[in-house]
Amino acid sequence: MNLTPDKALSLPDGFTLSFDVCFQSGYQRDFGYVFRIISGEGETQQHIDFVLSITELTVSYSTDEIVAKCNFGDIRLEYDEFMPFEIDIDIRHSRLNVLMKDRNFSVNVSSLKNFAHAYIVFGKSGFQQLQVSDVPKMAVKDIRIKNPGGRLLYFWPLSQHTSDGVYDEVMRKYASVENPQWLLDRHAFWEKRTSFVMHYNPQVTYNIDKNCIAVADRERFVTYFPATHRLTDSKILRGVSHSDKSNQIIYNPFLKNYYSYRLSMEEGREVIPYDTLANSWDNEQVEALSVDYWHHNRFFSSVDSCLYLFNGYGHHVYKSTVNKYDFNTQTWERSDYRGDRITPRYLSGLGAVDECRALIFGGYGNESGAQELSQQNYYDLYLVDTKDMTSEKLWELSPPDTGFVVSGSMVVDTAARCFYALCFPRQLYNTTLSLYRFSIDHPGYEALTGNIPFEFEDIYSYCDLYIDKGKRELIAVAFSPVDPGVSSEVSIYTLAYPPLARTSPYQQEEYGGDRHPARVGIVIVVALSILSTVVVYGRRKRSKKGSSSTKTTDESAVNITPLFRRAKKRAIYLFGGFQIFDRDGHDITGDFSSLLKQLFLLILLYTLKDGKGISSARLHDVLWFNKTDDSAKNNRNVSISKLRQVLEKIGSVRIRSRNSLWTVEFGNDIYCDYYEAIALMESMKDGAGRTGRNVRQFLSVVSAGALLPNLQNEWVDPFKAGFSNNLVDLFLELIRQSELDISQPERINMADSILMHDSLNEEALKFKCRLLVKTGKNGLAKNVYASFAKEYSASFGTPFKYTFEQILTGTLRV
Repeated sequence: MNLTPDKALSLPDGFTLSFDVCFQSGYQRDFGYVFRIISGEGETQQHIDFVLSITELTVSYSTDEIVAKCNFGDIRLEYDEFMPFEIDIDIRHSRLNVLMKDRNFSVNVSSLKNFAHAYIVFGKSGFQQLQVSDVPKMAVKDIRIKNPGGRLLYFWPLSQHTSDGVYDEVMRKYASVENPQWLLDRHAFWEKRTSFVMHYNPQVTYNIDKNCIAVADRERFVTYFPATHRLTDSKILRGVSHSDKSNQIIYNPFLKNYYSYRLSMEEGREVIPYDTLANSWDNEQVEALSVDYWHHNRFFSSVDSCLYLFNGYGHHVYKSTVNKYDFNTQTWERSDYRGDRITPRYLSGLGAVDECRALIFGGYGNESGAQELSQQNYYDLYLVDTKDMTSEKLWELSPPDTGFVVSGSMVVDTAARCFYALCFPRQLYNTTLSLYRFSIDHPGYEALTGNIPFEFEDIYSYCDLYIDKGKRELIAVAFSPVDPGVSSEVSIYTLAYPPLARTSPYQQEEYGGDRHPARVGIVIVVALSILSTVVVYGRRKRSKKGSSSTKTTDESAVNITPLFRRAKKRAIYLFGGFQIFDRDGHDITGDFSSLLKQLFLLILLYTLKDGKGISSARLHDVLWFNKTDDSAKNNRNVSISKLRQVLEKIGSVRIRSRNSLWTVEFGNDIYCDYYEAIALMESMKDGAGRTGRNVRQFLSVVSAGALLPNLQNEWVDPFKAGFSNNLVDLFLELIRQSELDISQPERINMADSILMHDSLNEEALKFKCRLLVKTGKNGLAKNVYASFAKEYSASFGTPFKYTFEQILTGTLRV
């Protein structure tokens, strides 16, 4: 990390550099540079180095003079713990002072004046003649630079970052970073640890004592330890688990063993142990009965040493009963809730609150439990006490726009009064698991991080969430069929705890190559205003020079055509279809593959929506939803690189990434019709901007056709609908304003534009027919009405409610 990537710090009286550093264990390298301070003036550059060796820390001066040296034992330093460090360069008194944890060192150095201008680099240094590449495995935070009077000049907490560096919190001074590993990112992005294939419907549980995931099928028993990345794969030598369908193995933390259970409640061994030494189950037969409790919830109570099973689905029935197994008496008992009723459901989540209480949230089912009746997603939260089986409803969410269900297990944080669950839409096959944080005390939630690929095939898929409290990380496990009825792929992911939203680690990146402190959103708005002015002026100028005019013929009043000829150079068109012209006037639309076109339009439309752009996460969700995080990132980087190569042919069109948000920027030489359209719409929101010139200009743009008519993807529908709604509302207002300097044919053009975006808009039909009659085109008016009435009848199955005469004799003023 280079704190001075552009120029040296200028501090003529000296400065104090302080930070916290942690040297990490389990790493082979036993030598490396923590930092190097390099003088910015003088015939030969001098330097001060802070170096780690296998057992000691050293600060040395370029004349091979040792300023400070101490063993780990001298300062009671351990690996994996942060140590405060401070170095004071006192130029006025030619004194170099060092603080390592609680030890002070001080020496006189006559040539410290050379450091009145200084470069500061942590880790690898690329300075000529002073290059170093030996870097210890270390973590650094809270870097501060103060002047001799103690005033804080720069502060890099390193709690947030940009794509390639970090800004200080005082002066917004930029520090560049090469190949960093941001520890905070581990709290915001799932890391895939492993995946392996098992027989279909493997059984999954979590061993809270050994902090490992256990997965079993008919032939194998696999355990994975996220902390050490160790996977053991044992062949089951004897016996089988009760079920190879619903997830019916658990780890009993009180008996320190794995168990397989069945719910038939007939004579026989209902719950059987697994012998990890002999690799055997104490059972010879798989449960013959079909499963009655798919996707149920499990809870162990240390108060009575019982296993409680809640909810589930089977035989076309959603369940709400509670099944209790007593390990002492080896008997099952079935009961119902007392208190607030929990309706029958499956795909709900359960999280332990304490030794006898649990939270149950959400699910899918209905009041009666009968699948043939209407079903729904539930978003209610209950507190269940297993001592007396009472249930208390805590709250209920309003149904979100996009419905979701949750993982079988949830993680409850009673101190923070929240719980976490993996959420996903059950109606989609190719989907992703997203981590949500819910409040315990009131109905509210926050989407944190997602993009765990998940192919949901209902009862043949499974996901769960656990927490390793010792290592403080969440563990997500999921499986989906690879070959239905034959095999499934199990994947395991981890996330540092507490989790953060995907955008939390990112700083607001400054605008421009020289990183001036201008906010992205402000720049976009300003650029939009400038481009609007430039484009309007340029179009007006071209209209005067060319053969086209702002007046339309009678034919153009009926058949919408662009009022001005389209530019053929450096142009991006979205109305009437996607079309691109390069700087030489060549149509390069064919250079955009389907993927590149979607990628470009996603970035463009989201940028012009609010100036913020589109997040990497959203790009992955739309374009690479079936990829892992790493694979999606690689695909995105390759596609962005290809897109930039194509855009270079147009001119000054730039794709930029700031805070993991992607935006597009245009130079003043680029024309984009959609860009111009939204600028003009914004200018015509009030009376001052509603001039005949602006109206004609807007008509010129939108009369080319609908917005991206050939792009049929779900993500673009909100943009099309939003623009159409705004256009219809605006034109209906403008047509009514008789005082505007626009002709009757131009008003007909507005009515046609409305009908282009809303073909059954009755107001537009009335205006158009009356305007046509007013200009003597009675036959055309009747044809327009007949065409409208025919489409109306085909769409609604009923005749249009107004006759042609009623349309003409209405009370609306034209």
